[in-house]
Amino acid sequence: MEEVKMEDVRAEAAVAVASTLVDKVHQERKSNAAKIVKYPPPPPFIRAVLLVQAFVRRRAFLRSFGGVGAGDNVDEEILELAPAKPMMSIALNFVRRLKSFRWVNIEREATLVAGLVDAQAANITMRDVSAVVNYYQDKVPSDHLSLNVLQEALDRQVIVAKEALQERASKLTTPAAIVEAMEQAISDFQVPPEREDRVLDQTRIRLKRIVAEAEEGLRKMLAESSSTPAIDAVAARFKRDFGPVASVVEEELKVARIRRVQFLEMELETRWSRPFAGPLPPHSRAARRYELELGKKNPKVISFVTEEARHAATLEADFEVELSDLRAKVRDLTQKRMEARARSLIQ
Repeated sequence: MEEVKMEDVRAEAAVAVASTLVDKVHQERKSNAAKIVKYPPPPPFIRAVLLVQAFVRRRAFLRSFGGVGAGDNVDEEILELAPAKPMMSIALNFVRRLKSFRWVNIEREATLVAGLVDAQAANITMRDVSAVVNYYQDKVPSDHLSLNVLQEALDRQVIVAKEALQERASKLTTPAAIVEAMEQAISDFQVPPEREDRVLDQTRIRLKRIVAEAEEGLRKMLAESSSTPAIDAVAARFKRDFGPVASVVEEELKVARIRRVQFLEMELETRWSRPFAGPLPPHSRAARRYELELGKKNPKVISFVTEEARHAATLEADFEVELSDLRAKVRDLTQKRMEARARSLIQ
């Protein structure tokens, strides 16, 4: 019987176990690829606080042994006992947080961060403060002091942004200008999407009132417009005053222009008899008006202008014939007058 070596058995078993573990890890990665990370990393402000803490902690430890902050002139044994370097410390902190935020004393950390936010609220953007509030609101009790402090700091920033926007919007009279002011306020104060409603609510009320007043004014102008250039002028003012703001007046302008064009095209077909007859000035004035309102490339306008030119040529030819007859009559009368005068002088 062949002797079995234990070392070979152990090696084969180790390979089998390793293969099983590899397959299991690969399967878990595939199944968790589409899952959302349960514990996201903290926002930038908290990261900065943790980085400063890690730096101060390591420097204090090294200075307690007579070294400087960078670790110069310190024994290697002491360096091994010292806290990790700041970037490494942050990396380890994030890895542990990804597994569970309970790894840290979250309430103590929230209190510390809230105090720093409250002290530096004037130098921190609303987006950063809102991110801190969102991060801690599901990790500490709702009545925790840190959340109250953070919410108060956020409320102060919201009020400042809202009042600045209201003061600017009160001097504006067009919807486009108010919308631009709202977008500028969101950019200047770095308002996060979840806080936009609180910052913009009062300005949106004013925007609705300004839109209603502007729509009423445009409707009055449209009612007084009796030509396509006048309607186009109202449409140009609508684009200038409303900008990206949607309004039913835009559709009303389109309908009014279409109806005016349809009326003129119908007038071209029914008002003027073909071929043209009568005086030329009414036809010439109508041709200029149709070219102005419908455009020179409109097929019906082209047909009308062509007919007007033909009519003008016909009238001109008739005038030439009539003028020629009149010239002959004038020559004949002049000749008769000269003969009659000569006979009178002879007698």
